[in-house]
Amino acid sequence: MDAAFWHQRWEENRIGFHQSDFNRWLQEWWAAQAMDEPVLVPLCGKSRDMVWLAEQGHEVHGFELSPLAVQQFFAEQAWAPQEAPEGPYQRFAHERVRLYLGDFFAARQLGRRYRLVYDRASLIALPAEMRARYAEQLATMVEQGGQILLVTIEYQPDPQQQPPFSVCELEVRRLFEPHFTVEVLGRQSEADHPKVVSGQLSYFDEVCYRLVRR
Repeated sequence: MDAAFWHQRWEENRIGFHQSDFNRWLQEWWAAQAMDEPVLVPLCGKSRDMVWLAEQGHEVHGFELSPLAVQQFFAEQAWAPQEAPEGPYQRFAHERVRLYLGDFFAARQLGRRYRLVYDRASLIALPAEMRARYAEQLATMVEQGGQILLVTIEYQPDPQQQPPFSVCELEVRRLFEPHFTVEVLGRQSEADHPKVVSGQLSYFDEVCYRLVRR
């Protein structure tokens, strides 16, 4: 599952992970956060949640590998971004939103640390062998006391062949507890998920966590 895999997914418009509406966990949790803090959104795709965050007053820093995702994000908002190189990335910016086109794992070269991170579809997009590296990357980019709003999914049976992957609470704790406290904020069972209705899956749950950097 390399860069070519994700480029192909976007080229073929196989982006079932994309949500057209704002995420409910985001809207419920974010009211308690400082609105003047920049927000890191790794593996951001063209998520409209970034628009919502910007509307709350945040500067949003999204990292995305696919040029199509970046182009579609700005086109769908009818925004004309300013483009410029920055470190290992090509940066696309409009008002409070900055998208960095390139490999998220190079983000440490920018030398930034964050107090707020939003991950709705990043961890669950990565195969098991890449998740530890991703958790370590976030640990280096989040300041002490900084928080991550992490949204995962859990489902059974779990073939783990294509993203989005099922990531259980035990794995979240194994990945993040060396550097973060982990709190489950809520769980939502989606009985009307198409694969549950069809009998392919016995259940499909969305789980929300708050991670606080030690």
